[in-house]
Parts: sequence; structure tokens; C-alpha cells
Amino acid sequence: MATRSEREKAQKLNEQHQAILSKMLREEDNKYCADCEAKGPRWASWNLGVFICIRCAGIHRNLGVHISRVKSVNLDQWTSEQIQVYGLFADSSRFNQNVEETG
Repeated sequence: MATRSEREKAQKLNEQHQAILSKMLREEDNKYCADCEAKGPRWASWNLGVFICIRCAGIHRNLGVHISRVKSVNLDQWTSEQIQVYGLFADSSRFNQNVEETG
């Protein structure tokens, strides 16, 4: 069982992660689902670095974790590692451009 200070530290870290994700979502390229371009995505494939809508999140989950690792922006807790990995790739327009170029 976690101590009170550990829980408070985890809560503070989670709030920091939420702030980072919220800031990313406000960027113009991230305001739309990377797959279907639906407005206001609230899910993310953190290993691909794209924001996606709930419908596309279901599709990504069915692909398997070896292809796409899906988390809710608001409902799930993100680790520092996941935030760092996501931050390296997070740009839906750049991702879509790479997909189009590779066919």
C-alpha cells in the first residue's frame, strides 16, 4: 500500500502529464484525428505519436499492441516514459505525411 506522500507525488506527476497532453492537443496539427480527421481526438497511440478519435482508437486496439498502443488522454494514467516517447513523435500531420510518402 502506497503512503500518502507517494500518492500525492503520483497525483502531481499525473497532473503534469495531463497538462503536457492538453498542450499538445491545442496545437493545430493535433486538433483532428490522425486517421479519419474527426475533430477533437481524446485518445492517443503513444508509440506512434498520434492523437485519434474514439472510433479509430477501437480500430488501433484491434491491431494489437505490437502495432499501436492506445491510451485515453484523460482517463488513463501515463508514465513519464510514455510521455517522452509520445513527445518524440507527436505530430499528426508529420505522421500522415510519412505514411503518404511510404505508400
